[in-house]
Amino acid sequence: MIININELEPNKPVKLEINETFPELKAHASGMLVMKLSGDFIFVNGNLTSNIELECSRCLKTFEKKLDINIDEKYFKGTFTPITTKEHQMKASDFTEELNNCEEIDLRDLIYQSIIVNIPTQVLCDINCEGTEELKKYIKADENTQIIEIPLIVKNKDKK
Repeated sequence: MIININELEPNKPVKLEINETFPELKAHASGMLVMKLSGDFIFVNGNLTSNIELECSRCLKTFEKKLDINIDEKYFKGTFTPITTKEHQMKASDFTEELNNCEEIDLRDLIYQSIIVNIPTQVLCDINCEGTEELKKYIKADENTQIIEIPLIVKNKDKK
């Protein structure tokens, strides 16, 4: 979904209904985004939901998970001046996407990246998933491990 920024009017928000499929992620995203042009900046805000096919970290079975995605992106129409000092204190403008005088924004790319960022690092098909047979054996072996306490004696060389 490519948006021509020249068609945006200053301070007049444009609502965009999102209904995109990403076969490479096995995901679908839907929801509403609002674009607003203000000076040299374009703001994109909204909430999406995405149903994505993932693989369980324990049992390795595929399952579908719903992700709630909050989008809050800011684009700068021009190009920022390069930083020439060795030390630089980060400002809010440093977290803005530069368009480098390009006249289009690819919202599909923004949505794709937002889905990726919102995927949990470890996903489970069920909170009580026991995992693969190999994992079950490993956990059972770990449960049978006994803890042996060994007293630690420290000798102080200064004392006589």
